[in-house]
Amino acid sequence: MSPTDFVSGSDKERDSEVILLGQLKHPNLVKLIGYCCEEEERVLIYEFMSRCSLENHLFKRISISLPWATRLKIAVAAAKGLAFLHDLESPIIYRDFKTSNILLDSDFTAKLSDFGLATMGPEGFKSHVTTRVMGTYGYAAPEYVSTGHLTTKSDVYSYGVVLLELLKSQ
Repeated sequence: MSPTDFVSGSDKERDSEVILLGQLKHPNLVKLIGYCCEEEERVLIYEFMSRCSLENHLFKRISISLPWATRLKIAVAAAKGLAFLHDLESPIIYRDFKTSNILLDSDFTAKLSDFGLATMGPEGFKSHVTTRVMGTYGYAAPEYVSTGHLTTKSDVYSYGVVLLELLKSQ
């Protein structure tokens, strides 16, 4: 079974993560190792990310405060993952870029995860994709929330919110 065989009818949005991760390879995207599809149950198996999410380090106090050099390393790695998605021949808009979706490996290398809301970006001469507003309040770009017009710039706004959180948290 290939990742594209995993999708069936009404499950398309929920299972887009398998298709995307099954086809995309980048050092700053979490690796999909496998999946299981049995009746209505779906299980995704990812590489182990021993340092959990950036959210946990910034807001849940699971470890000591992150040094500035580590914060910079995380910011650059997350930007590289996002740029990779945006620079594809058919750009992918992540649509849910936030600290809980940035996972950290043992060396604090950031990798983007949770592609369930990701969507293909505008093609040709189109400037945006019109879609139902989805994502997380506070991270979603105001113009996307108010109009439903989605562009890669919507992800850049979300990245800015994450940068602010990296700078602001202790």
